[in-house]
Amino acid sequence: MLTIKEIMDEINAILMRLYPDRTVYTDVLPEQFERPSFFLCPAGRKITSRTAAVVEVEQKVTVQCIDEVGDRYETQTARLYDVTETLTAAFLQRGALHCGDRKLTADRVDVSRSRDITDVTITVTYEDDRPAAPITQSLITNVAFGAQPNQTKEE
Repeated sequence: MLTIKEIMDEINAILMRLYPDRTVYTDVLPEQFERPSFFLCPAGRKITSRTAAVVEVEQKVTVQCIDEVGDRYETQTARLYDVTETLTAAFLQRGALHCGDRKLTADRVDVSRSRDITDVTITVTYEDDRPAAPITQSLITNVAFGAQPNQTKEE
C-alpha cells in the first residue's frame, strides 16, 4: 500500500524543484524558522472499501506557504498568491506525483489564507490493494485420514 510518507516526499521534491532557495519543514515548524519557507503536513486520510481486494484511498496533504513579512507584520498578497497559483498548477498536472511505480494527480487543490500564511491542501485519490489480514491461528501441521467400519446391531 502506498504510504503517506511516499506522497509527502514527492510533494517535497516538487517544492524543492520549484523553489530551491526555500526551506521545506516536514516534522515541526521551529520557533525561529526561515522566511519564506514551506511547512508540509498530512491533513487527513479516508479509506473506502471497493471490492474484497481493493480499497480507495483519499489522502490530503497541506503545504503551508509562509511568506516574508514587513515591519508591521504585513505581506504582499500578490507575491503570496503567485506562489499558491504556481503550486496549484504544478499539482494539477497529470501524473505530477511520482510515488513508487505510480503517477498520481491531485484531484482537488484547496487554498485558504491567514495573514502571512497560505494553506494549499492537495487531495489525491487512488485505488490500492487491500492489506492482508494477519495470520492469527497456527497452520495445520498434521492431518490423519481414517475410516471406521459401520457397526450395526444384529438381531
